[in-house]
Amino acid sequence: MSEDEDAIPGLSADARRHTTRSRKPRQLKGLPWKLSASGPLDVAEAPGAAPYEAGSEYANLLHSIYDGVLVVSMGGQILETNSRAQEFFRRSMQELRQLNVVSLLAGANESLLVSILNNLRDHRYTLIEGQCLRSDRKTFPAEIAVSRLTRGNEARLCFFVRNITERKRAQDGLKDAVRRLQEHDRSRAQFVSNVSHELKTPLTSMLYAIFNMLNGVVGPLPARVRRYLLMLDGDCRRMLATVNDILDLRRIDSQTLKLDMHRVPLGRLVRWALDSLRLQAKQKNIELAVRGEVGNLFVECDPPKLERVVLNLVGNAIKFTPSGGRVEVRWTRGSERKGRCELSVEDTGIGIPAALIPRITERYFTIGQQPTGTGLGLAISKEIVQLHGGELRVESPPPGGGASGTRVSVFLPTADPPLVMVVEDDDLVRETIAAQLSDWGFRAVSVGDGNAALETIKRERPDLILLDLQLPGVEGTEVILKLKANLEMMRKPVIVLTGLRLNEKQQRVLGNFGIPTLSKPWAEDELRDQVETAFLGTVSAIRRPNEKVLKIARQKTDESRAP
Repeated sequence: MSEDEDAIPGLSADARRHTTRSRKPRQLKGLPWKLSASGPLDVAEAPGAAPYEAGSEYANLLHSIYDGVLVVSMGGQILETNSRAQEFFRRSMQELRQLNVVSLLAGANESLLVSILNNLRDHRYTLIEGQCLRSDRKTFPAEIAVSRLTRGNEARLCFFVRNITERKRAQDGLKDAVRRLQEHDRSRAQFVSNVSHELKTPLTSMLYAIFNMLNGVVGPLPARVRRYLLMLDGDCRRMLATVNDILDLRRIDSQTLKLDMHRVPLGRLVRWALDSLRLQAKQKNIELAVRGEVGNLFVECDPPKLERVVLNLVGNAIKFTPSGGRVEVRWTRGSERKGRCELSVEDTGIGIPAALIPRITERYFTIGQQPTGTGLGLAISKEIVQLHGGELRVESPPPGGGASGTRVSVFLPTADPPLVMVVEDDDLVRETIAAQLSDWGFRAVSVGDGNAALETIKRERPDLILLDLQLPGVEGTEVILKLKANLEMMRKPVIVLTGLRLNEKQQRVLGNFGIPTLSKPWAEDELRDQVETAFLGTVSAIRRPNEKVLKIARQKTDESRAP
């Protein structure tokens, strides 16, 4: 926009729609009138034009104009009007001719006319908006376009007056309706948020109780009790995910939702999220298949929120797949574009009508008579994925599949593999661990003593440290204390490797910082589980029972069902 077309603040949208190349309106100093100017307009008649006479072609033209018309001298004296102007101001032609146009504009004075004339010197017509005065001193809102008119050899101003009372009434009514709707929406959102918070507290307590019981806090449990606890664990987590969806919905609307980004192994996060859904799939006799790419794919994400995306997508697939069906969860490097990975959930369920696919990710949208659901799962999932710089796509039926079923694909940017530092004085153990980490998709750097560990930490900034406590030079606990005193590195996870019994000092240091230990010798799966879990952090509201406990509980549950 050029400097000439800079607007004068405050012109209504309606006024702008009536102008071409409009400038913004300017509030005149000390006056309740907004003024703006636009494109060249100069209405002229041939020299020697006939004076105004009732019934003349010129008079008929004036009276045929829909707007009120006031033709005034350059000083503002009213010379000619049409019937609409007489109707608006409730004055006769003779009465109006005795007035200066400024006297018809509430709160105006000669400075308004001066401003109009200044604008018209640049060959622009001028729009003004304010209140006009009737003969009974009552006002009506008006929008007035002013242009120059030449009659004979005399320059005049032509005021085209439009009564915008109905428009203002409609605008005010609309503003009031919007205000009341916004107030209602805020109250509803606050109520839902309060209820959600009230639900979240007991759900979290229940999950902690289940966690403790499955971990043996109350002693050995019968197989039947374990089965019910696993069912409760899954149901509580699904309800907690719904509560979190509702809370996040409000944060998204208010633009206060923040992501706590971490680099995580996608496969482990997906498998961990699926743990709470396996029993639900088994109860419906649905095969839940998991297919992941060999090696790890890493993504930068907010782990709890991405976990909820997985729970929503897989939960929907199980819900709408009949007994005997199949749900497959797969993650691969994206084939469409480099630097992206694809997480897909494909089912053999009832599918989605093609005409409804564009609406399926809308909030509160449901299809048919759903047995349960809020219509929020896919909508929230899509918004969370987009906040991660990704894309969510729905296809039904899946490409290359049967006549029914649905595939929901999530595309996310991939991240470089994290760097894991191995601090171990035994060369063979150190090399073995480094090789295993590389096989799992991590980058690895290894050192053999405490001093080298501190130097490498400063230089390489590793994402995870595997640390033996018995080291030459600086002892392992000293390495931990110096690491935790560094503001940049204090949040980096540490896993301690040890073949000896911990002394009191070591136990105190590890306990204070919540550092897990892995006793030598360990199984490869145990090490991988500890490493990948360290990157997930607090992936859900509370930690789940460890994998061994869950595995034993499921085995005993299956045994109790066997004939």
